Amino acid sequence: MELTASAVRDWIVNISTGEFHYKQILGGSISPKLYIRLRGILRDLCNAKDPVVESVGKKDGVYRPIQEMVKPLTFDDITDNRCPITLPFDLTKYARIDYDTTIVVAGSKSGGKTGFCYRTAHLNIGVMPIVILSNMEGGKDRMKRRFMAMGVDLVREDWITIYPVYDNYHDYIKEKNTLYIIDYIDVPDGESFWMIANEIKKVDQKLQGKNSVALIGLQKPYNRDIAIGGEGTLKVASLYLAMDNSKLKIIDAKEPSDAMKAKNDNPRGMQWTFQYSEEGTNFLNIMADYGGM
Repeated sequence: MELTASAVRDWIVNISTGEFHYKQILGGSISPKLYIRLRGILRDLCNAKDPVVESVGKKDGVYRPIQEMVKPLTFDDITDNRCPITLPFDLTKYARIDYDTTIVVAGSKSGGKTGFCYRTAHLNIGVMPIVILSNMEGGKDRMKRRFMAMGVDLVREDWITIYPVYDNYHDYIKEKNTLYIIDYIDVPDGESFWMIANEIKKVDQKLQGKNSVALIGLQKPYNRDIAIGGEGTLKVASLYLAMDNSKLKIIDAKEPSDAMKAKNDNPRGMQWTFQYSEEGTNFLNIMADYGGM
């Protein structure tokens, strides 16, 4: 992509969601040979009559977009914002999932996290378009085989679009009425794990007003409820799940389902055991479990 002031401005206004380093502009595709020119463009945008960006100042090269005046919320157009999404384990029987919200599934290694993501995609074919942002662990062939075992031919399936994505997942949250599945958010070696929570927050912010939902997979240590990244990963999730080998647990649900409310109950702490068929990407012999995880 050609480096122009208009391209940089468009990226800042339409894609960036918070503080960024100038090397991240245009997806990090700018040659280092053009960094001086890029800094000049940013300086001009900062000093424009109506600036769209400003230097943060706490670290050289860090900027933030200047937000336009936010319009006040109106509520006369709100009826029922419930999303018709279907989740494995019939989880919408216990937790309400609204549009513009985020679901997190934290899984230990080989605990079924990716299977949960793929099965969710399968269950929602025909309900809403599905975009999978995958780090491609295991490669294309393995992904194709796992979907084929569910009867989904990725060559011919029009409802599912898959992108290989490894960072800045929020850049891809663009479409309305879409189920976004991110498998999974990690941080590069040597970087702080607290950044995972920040990535989740950026995704959630980009969902607002799009009538879309995001399901985000995270890694977690075995026998611990919270994902790598700490309690910050809990903040924005409307539903937060933990998976270990053969067990799934609801760690938090911002709003119980209507059925749970009628019983004055909350699904927090509910858990199930299951058998996992990785080849068929399916959860079998699901049973409620009232013991510890």
